[in-house]
Amino acid sequence: MPNVSLSSFLKILSKGTPQKVQEYGKYLTPGGYDFYWRLKDAARALTVEGKSFAECVKPIEAISRAVEKAHNLEGLKSLQRWLEVAAAATFFRPPAANCSSPEGLMNVKLEPEFGIVIDGHRRLVQIWNSKGGTLNRTIAGAGIYLIQEYLCRAEFGDCEGAVLDLRKRELYLAAAIPPNIPMIVASELAWVDGFFKAHKKAA
Repeated sequence: MPNVSLSSFLKILSKGTPQKVQEYGKYLTPGGYDFYWRLKDAARALTVEGKSFAECVKPIEAISRAVEKAHNLEGLKSLQRWLEVAAAATFFRPPAANCSSPEGLMNVKLEPEFGIVIDGHRRLVQIWNSKGGTLNRTIAGAGIYLIQEYLCRAEFGDCEGAVLDLRKRELYLAAAIPPNIPMIVASELAWVDGFFKAHKKAA
């Protein structure tokens, strides 16, 4: 069963059908490479683990691919600047879970990079640094909706999902979720099942 990160799911959600087919086609064979995995690790280290920026940036500076290094470094610097504005914030380790499509043909991995407390409000933050898609209220809302449905439970029941756009240093919150988001997410997951089912039959 393919496992898709929440960031990738949101990126594909922003595409038209031909692009969706192309993107999900990459998951028909095992493997794949997460372009931003070092940024995600560095974001957690900088926040939850309390490491310095100098410590967190070292693995990124060691990336051999110039474009990958540049984009990851840009994202970490943007996060650092955003955190400087939220100087009074404290951090906590967020939960993680999988969201399966209705027929169980794909998992969306829900792994927020960090939990943050700002002005007494606890938020589970998913970072966005993709240049391959535009983040808007609808796309961010889909991510927030899934975080709240699957992660804001039990000891995290008082938390709110959030998506941090590192390109614009803008934090999208649950209050901005359009009312049709549950329907959009359900429709997308059903489409995904149809896509993978069709390729299983063809195989």
